[in-house]
Amino acid sequence: MSLHDVSAGLAAGAHAEGRALLLEPEGMELLAALGVGVPLGVVVDGPGGIPDMDEFPGERVVVKLLSPLVAHRTEVGGVRVVERTPHAVVRAVEELERLSPDPATRFLVQAFVSHDHELGSELLLSARWSPEFGVVLTLAPGGVTAEALASLARPGVASLVWAAGEGCVARLERGLSGSVLGSLLTGGLRGRAPRVTVQELAAFAAEFTAAAAQVVPGRFLEIEVNPLVFAGGRPVALDALVRVAPASGQDSAAGRSSTHPLPASAALARRAALAALLRPATVAVVGASARSANPGRVILRNVLAAGMDPASVTVVKDGVKSLDGCRCVPDVASLDPVDVLVVSVAAGEVPSVLEAAVAGAKAKGVVLTSAGLGEGSTDGEAAKRVRELLRRPGAPALNGGNCLGIRSLPGCYDTLFIPPEKLAFPDVPPHPVALVTQSGAFAIARTSAVSWLNPSIVVTVGNQLDVTVGEWVEHLVDEPGLDVVGCYVEGFRPGDGRRFLEAARAHRAKERTVVLCRAGRTPAGQDATASHTASMAGDYAVTRALAEDAGVLVAETVDDFNDLLSLAVLLGGRRVEGPGAGMVSNAGFECVAMADALGSLRRAGLTEATKTRLGGILAGARLGEIVAPSNPLDLTPMTGDAAFAAAVAAVLDDPGVDVAVVGCVPLTPALRTLPGDEDVAGPGALAARLAELWRETAKAWVMAVDAGPRYDPLVALLTGAGIPVVRRADRAMELLARYVSARLER
Repeated sequence: MSLHDVSAGLAAGAHAEGRALLLEPEGMELLAALGVGVPLGVVVDGPGGIPDMDEFPGERVVVKLLSPLVAHRTEVGGVRVVERTPHAVVRAVEELERLSPDPATRFLVQAFVSHDHELGSELLLSARWSPEFGVVLTLAPGGVTAEALASLARPGVASLVWAAGEGCVARLERGLSGSVLGSLLTGGLRGRAPRVTVQELAAFAAEFTAAAAQVVPGRFLEIEVNPLVFAGGRPVALDALVRVAPASGQDSAAGRSSTHPLPASAALARRAALAALLRPATVAVVGASARSANPGRVILRNVLAAGMDPASVTVVKDGVKSLDGCRCVPDVASLDPVDVLVVSVAAGEVPSVLEAAVAGAKAKGVVLTSAGLGEGSTDGEAAKRVRELLRRPGAPALNGGNCLGIRSLPGCYDTLFIPPEKLAFPDVPPHPVALVTQSGAFAIARTSAVSWLNPSIVVTVGNQLDVTVGEWVEHLVDEPGLDVVGCYVEGFRPGDGRRFLEAARAHRAKERTVVLCRAGRTPAGQDATASHTASMAGDYAVTRALAEDAGVLVAETVDDFNDLLSLAVLLGGRRVEGPGAGMVSNAGFECVAMADALGSLRRAGLTEATKTRLGGILAGARLGEIVAPSNPLDLTPMTGDAAFAAAVAAVLDDPGVDVAVVGCVPLTPALRTLPGDEDVAGPGALAARLAELWRETAKAWVMAVDAGPRYDPLVALLTGAGIPVVRRADRAMELLARYVSARLER
C-alpha cells in the first residue's frame, strides 16, 4: 500500500476510536511506509494468544504493553526482554497485565534487534508540525536518556534541528560533520568503526523528512522514533510515538501557513502599502487631544518634529479647525486619502474608525497603537471585527495593534508616542540599522541602553493583527542603506517563522547581519506532553537552531542582544578574514578568561617580527624582564597609555591575527582613565590613542572595560570613536567568536 493509503487508514482508525495517539503497531506500520526499517511484531490480547515463536529470529524477543493510557512504557516498567520461548512470553504478558492501568490492554511481541549499547547507539528522530516553521525535524541521542543528555549539553550540541525544504541533505551534512553530535551519532569516537557514515545518515534523514512532510500536519502532528538504531548498517525503529491530527485537519491545509503567496497584483499593492508605512507623503492622526499631551498628541508632535510638513498632516478631530498647525477634519469619512493613518483611540472605537477607512479607501497603511486588540490569549470582539475588515479587498496594511509605532528617518516621520524628553536619540547621522520588534518597550529600552545608536528605522509590530515580524524583515531586504536588522520576537504568527528565515537568508546574501532575540527560553509546546522531542526541542530551541542555520546571530539574553547588535553595527565595515584571535590586557585574569572563551576562534601565533616589536615596546616601558611577548599578552597594571596602545597596534599588525579583544582594567594609576586631573579625554590618554588606532586599522577588534560607573566617561569616549565596548573580557571574546563565525559562514 502507498504512504497515502496507509496514513489515511491509520488516522481514520484512531479517530474512530477517539485516540490522539497511534498504538505502536500502527506507528510501526506508518514508519515502514515512510521507509524506516521495523522489526517483526505480533499483537496479542493476553497470555492465551501467544504466537508461534519460530517466526521470530534470534534467541530473545521483546514484549511490550499496548495502551493509549500509557505514552511511555519504560516509565511504568511496561517492556520486557525475554527468551524466545512460549513460557517466557506468557509470563511476561501476565506481569505486564498486572501493571497496566487499562483493562483493555493488549500486548506486542516483537523481534529483538541486536545492537551495541554504547553512547550514541540509540538515536531519536522526529518530525513534528510547528505552526511557526512548518515541518520541523529533530535528530538526537535517543533511548531513555535522551532528555537527560539534552539537559546536560550546551545548546545546539544535544540535538540537530532542521526544517523540511530544499537543501536538506547539504544542511544535514553540514550540521553533522565535525560536530560532537555528528561524532556521537555516527559512532566515530575513539577510532571505532562508524555504525553509519555522516553522508548515509544525512541521506536517510532527508528521505525521512521528505516522506514525513507528506503526512504532517494533514494526518499527523508528530512522528517520533525513539530509539532508532542501525543494525547491519540499516536504520531500524525500535519504538514509535505518533500523534494524530484532529479530524478537521485531514487532507486540508488546516493549521498551515497563513502567509500564502499573494497574487502578483495584490503582492505589488501590499509592498506599496509597506513602503508607504516607511516613507509616507501624507499622514493623518486619529486620537490627538486638543487639551492634553495624550499619546495621539505626542504622535502628532513627533511626526512634525521628524520633518513632516504640517500641510501634509491631517488631524481627525471634530469641532477643531487646526491643531499644531495641521488641518483638522471631523471624521475619517471626511478625510482625503493619505498614505498612513495613525489610530490612537480606545479599543472599542477602533472598528468604527477602520470601517470608515476601509470603506472609503482612506489609507494605504495604518499604524494602530491602541491596546486591547488581541494581545491576550484570545481575541475580543473588537479584534475579530478588525481582522474581518482587513480581509476585505483593498484593505490597508495594518501595523499593530498595541504597538508603539514606527520611526523612519528615511521617511522623515516618527509615530512613537514617547515624548522627546523621555527618549532622546543621539544627534548623529543615522546608523544603517533597522529594528523590528514585537515589543515597543523592548525597542526604546534598547535604543536608550545603546545610547550611541541612532537606528535608521524602528518598527514595533505589537500584536501582529496584520503585518508580521517576518513580513517586515522580508520587506526590508530591498530597503537600501541597511547593514543590520535587529529583531525581538515573543512568538511568530503561523508560517511567519519560515518567512523570517527565508528573509534572513536573503539579508545574509547581501552580506547583512540579522540579530534575533527570541523570548521564551523555557520549552514551549507543552501540549505535546507525550513526546520527548517537545521537551528537548521546544519553541525556543527550534527557533535558535533554525535561525542559526539561516545565518542569524541569536541573542541568549537582552544584554547579548545589545552587545551583538553593537558588534554587528560597528564591525560591519571591518575586515574579518579568519578565526585567528589576538588578546591583550593589563590584567592576567583577563588573559586567562579570554583564552578560555575563544569558542570557535583560535589563538593566533605571533610572528618573530611581532615578538621583536613587542619586546622593544616592553623594554622601553621597563617591562622587558617581567612581560614576555606572547598571545595572550599580559601588559600588567604597570603599562602606561603610550606603551599600551603601541602593544595593541603591534598585535593587530601581526598577519596571523584576524580579530582581537583588548581588555582594560582601568583602575591602575598607570593609565589616564578618569575625568579631572587625569584628563581621560586628553590627547595622550588611552582613549585618544585607541581612537586613533581604530581609525588606522581595518581589522575587527573589541574593547573590554571591566569597571564600574566611575569609568563610564572612558567607555563613552571609546564608543564615541566607534569602538565596540563590552564590559567583561570573557564575554567580549565569546560574543566576538559568535559574530566572526556568522561572518565567515556568509
